[in-house]
Amino acid sequence: MAEKKVTIVLPIYNVEKYLNRSIESVIRQTYKNLEIILVDDESPDSCPKMCDEWKEKDKRIKVVHKKNAGLGMARNTGIENATGDYICFLDSDDYIDQSTIEKVLSSIEETDADVALFGFNDVDKFGNIVQTFAPSTPKYLYTGEEVQKELLPNIISLNEMNLMCSACMMMFSLEMINQSGWRFVSEREIISEDVYSLIDLFSNVNIACVVPEAFYNYCRNEGSLTRKYREDRYEKIKIYYDSCIKMCERHGYSNEVIQQVGDTYFSYTIGAFKQIMQSSMNLINKYKKISAIITDPHLQRTIRNVDVTRGSKARRILMQKLKNKNCGAAFVLILLGCIRNGG
Repeated sequence: MAEKKVTIVLPIYNVEKYLNRSIESVIRQTYKNLEIILVDDESPDSCPKMCDEWKEKDKRIKVVHKKNAGLGMARNTGIENATGDYICFLDSDDYIDQSTIEKVLSSIEETDADVALFGFNDVDKFGNIVQTFAPSTPKYLYTGEEVQKELLPNIISLNEMNLMCSACMMMFSLEMINQSGWRFVSEREIISEDVYSLIDLFSNVNIACVVPEAFYNYCRNEGSLTRKYREDRYEKIKIYYDSCIKMCERHGYSNEVIQQVGDTYFSYTIGAFKQIMQSSMNLINKYKKISAIITDPHLQRTIRNVDVTRGSKARRILMQKLKNKNCGAAFVLILLGCIRNGG
């Protein structure tokens, strides 16, 4: 049997400080039959030159220079240029462990899976592993209806099973992707494009396997997180939720999947609250912004369709305040939460 080829796609934009680390983690893989596609998304720094230099060093590397269109479209460019049997995605400011491809490919071949899922390490800006999220699932192979009914709900919202809804923590059958015609949506159209896109893709998955190890290193680099509050943030969260619900209904997904989409809606909304708190606006304006979101008809309609008794005690209390439109109490809880977390 011929050795399978794995395509690894790296979308690249403004990451010159981290690019070498990311590419080196790929070329040093213990599994050697790789196709490495560097997609330069019209990066304004030295990344385009670095990509070309890497191409000269390793014949497995392909470089595609394209007009800037964002992460999702850069990944799609990688798919369209891929010739492997399987495909992985790596954000170019992160890196993977040396045995990642070998171990994940072994699992996916043993089970004939359409997709394999694995865990990740949360790495701080100093390179220290802060927390490890190794998958802990009741079983490590899901087939047929089990994929959408049992596995998918636990992917959408990170929970005790330690599965993250990120394309970077999965290996996919390229045949499945090409036969379905699936592509990523642009993050400029729908925020959290991974969640939306993967909800769509999993309607085509018949077999999924879980590798109970953490291989991906998610790096909280300088500039990877922002405290800048965007005025349209909450409006984009609403579009994300409505689009995901339509997707779930189109594919006939269970209520549990829909509940998990609701959980992400409120996680992103709470994140927007924190961004407002961390912004430079005065306290009165912060209160007005947060109150407007709490009393928004969309939030109030959605919160009645979501189980507010899930999650931590602090989250449950906050959700109850949101449901009751108790803006003052909710504001205090958010403020205290930001102070406790150093925000």
